Amino acid sequence: MKIGYLGPKGTFSFQVAKKYYKSAELVEFNTILEVIIGLKNEEIDEAVVPIENSIQGGVTETIDAIIENDGIFVNKEIKMKINQNLLANKKYKLNEIKELYSHPQAIAQCRKYIDQNLKNAKIIKVSSTAFAAKEITQKDYCACIANISCLEEYGLQLLGKNIQDNDFNTTKFWILSKREINNGNKMSLIFSTKHKPGALYQVLGVFNKNQINLTKIESRPAKTKLGEYIFLVDLDINENINKVMQELNNECNYLKVLGRYEEI
Repeated sequence: MKIGYLGPKGTFSFQVAKKYYKSAELVEFNTILEVIIGLKNEEIDEAVVPIENSIQGGVTETIDAIIENDGIFVNKEIKMKINQNLLANKKYKLNEIKELYSHPQAIAQCRKYIDQNLKNAKIIKVSSTAFAAKEITQKDYCACIANISCLEEYGLQLLGKNIQDNDFNTTKFWILSKREINNGNKMSLIFSTKHKPGALYQVLGVFNKNQINLTKIESRPAKTKLGEYIFLVDLDINENINKVMQELNNECNYLKVLGRYEEI
């Protein structure tokens, strides 16, 4: 079995893939979109992608890629506690750091630390935390924010441990495949509303009257025209779910189930 993840080695996606898939072949991609395209084109059997962070919210690159590519389903949900670390190729003083490399979400998760300790550093955003670690191995007076596993993976030095602004920093990952397992107590779906007053209110009312607990709702531009949106919803399933789906089909302009699954 081949499992795709956002590379290179040392990313949090790599950690999840390595922990969940003990004997599979892990295949790295440069971007989340490339991971999902690789799954769609059957270059890999399953994919590990980040979908939401407790501090920064939804991972828009993942959400957009799933919306834009049909035939991709959520099979499992995995949560991981995220600890960010400041790494460099030598033991520099913090005021000596001239450039700081990392993924935009990692930078946002450590904003207070950066503002207080790395005032002289130019921030350079890259595709992943592990790519940042790989990038600075030969760069003097540069540092990165990355997973602690990158310390050994790329032969770096630890300048700061657990530098995230919030210790309750958790990321939710989805296991994706081209098969729909339809098993579990969670469901994710995307929908767009009809173009009439109160359309979103009526859709949300379907969940309310059937006592469906929404654990997440997020909007993304439909990319058709200004003011049109697609909504992503996560929910807890109860005995009314079949009735809910029938009513949603009547209320929504577009409706797609991304998967029924469980957290592991």
